[in-house]
Amino acid sequence: MKSFYSNGKVLLTGEYSVLNGSSAIGLPTKMGQEMLVENKVNDKIIWSSFNMNSEKWFECILDLKSLKILNTSNKNISLRLKKILEVSRDLNSKFLKTGKKVITNLDFDYKWGLGTSSTLINNISKWAEINPYELLKKTFGGSGYDLACAEANSPILFSLNSGKEKIIPINFNPKFKKNLFFIYQNKKQNTKRSLEEYKKQNILNKSIIDNISKISTDLISTSNINEFRRLIDYHENIMSSVLRINSINKKFNDYEGSIKSLGAWGGDFFFAVGPEDSLEYFKKRNYKIGYKYADFIL
Repeated sequence: MKSFYSNGKVLLTGEYSVLNGSSAIGLPTKMGQEMLVENKVNDKIIWSSFNMNSEKWFECILDLKSLKILNTSNKNISLRLKKILEVSRDLNSKFLKTGKKVITNLDFDYKWGLGTSSTLINNISKWAEINPYELLKKTFGGSGYDLACAEANSPILFSLNSGKEKIIPINFNPKFKKNLFFIYQNKKQNTKRSLEEYKKQNILNKSIIDNISKISTDLISTSNINEFRRLIDYHENIMSSVLRINSINKKFNDYEGSIKSLGAWGGDFFFAVGPEDSLEYFKKRNYKIGYKYADFIL
């Protein structure tokens, strides 16, 4: 049996703008996805996916040769999986020559937006011995920062230069980590759809991209929590204006800190910088899933 593992991810800065060349801080999470692959004597691929708490959330059976869907619990997910395997086979003609039983195990809830797709892409790439960024480009699309996080052992500064990934490991270690939190918004956001809508608008100019890049580098170097908060607020205000979407911090006017959207706006997790008892504040407002930085990020 072969085993593969990839980290989940959080994009702290540079949401959307990273596609246009800005620098972005990517944070690999302590939660990720494992994939186990076992040879089978038949000519089928038997796939089972388990959520955190060992709850099965998806299963399907594919014909080995044609990758035809023979049985599935979710047709749309099966079609995406079929596409990934087809492209993987195109990139490596020696891939998938015998029947397989595949089990994937998530450490996080697939609704959280921490990288169910990116960890799958990365794990399949390792299994198929192909370039994960090529597989991503030909399937889901995106900047690829999430694939960089999947293999990173620490935070990274990520950017695209003429379409080529630039990945720099960084020492992102604020002395005020006890004041940093990640809170789930209680709803999933469709990242692929959000990025497609963003690309249609083409709304970022060079000045905005440069500002986001500077915010990213300044956040890494500052040791002052007030300056850190100022930068977080500045980033949020820029993107709120660009996207013409109200910032999530409007929902928490009495919070004694700063709040920043993460990833595709409108769902998944958000970032909070504030008092040490911040998790209790959000729980009282029915945001019951939250983590301290040290418990969440590698």
